[in-house]
Amino acid sequence: MSRGVSVQLFEEDGSFRRLDAQSPADLPGELQLDGLSAGGGLSACLGCGHPELYKQRDFPRALGFAIVLVAAVLAPATHYLSLAAAALLDWILYQFAPVLHACYVCHARHRGFADDPRHPSFDREIDERLKYGKRAVMGKPMRPEGTANAPEPEH
Repeated sequence: MSRGVSVQLFEEDGSFRRLDAQSPADLPGELQLDGLSAGGGLSACLGCGHPELYKQRDFPRALGFAIVLVAAVLAPATHYLSLAAAALLDWILYQFAPVLHACYVCHARHRGFADDPRHPSFDREIDERLKYGKRAVMGKPMRPEGTANAPEPEH
């Protein structure tokens, strides 16, 4: 059985709410459902409708910090081999972490959606353009179809 899909929306007061469904078709109508592609992927954010999304691993940061902290405490006693073990464990866990899609504008997190169309990893130039507009030091112009099937960033 599949895990279903979920959308985590961030509110202006800093809180968030999570909307879960068995499939993209079961999501509530309050979302921008025209951002769904025919194959169950995302062509735009379901929270705000913006077409620029990025993918990242859904890796719990607290777990990563805990692994590094324990390895650092044990480092002197293990002749620093614990740091190498921590790096290896962290890398292995990261490789198996599921992918989520995030919106550059409203920071909504989309989990469990198909990867078609494919979105690239986080691109600082897109983020700068959206955050600072004409004042951005760097920034790529928006592609007509947003980040759908865009190449990976070069940096």
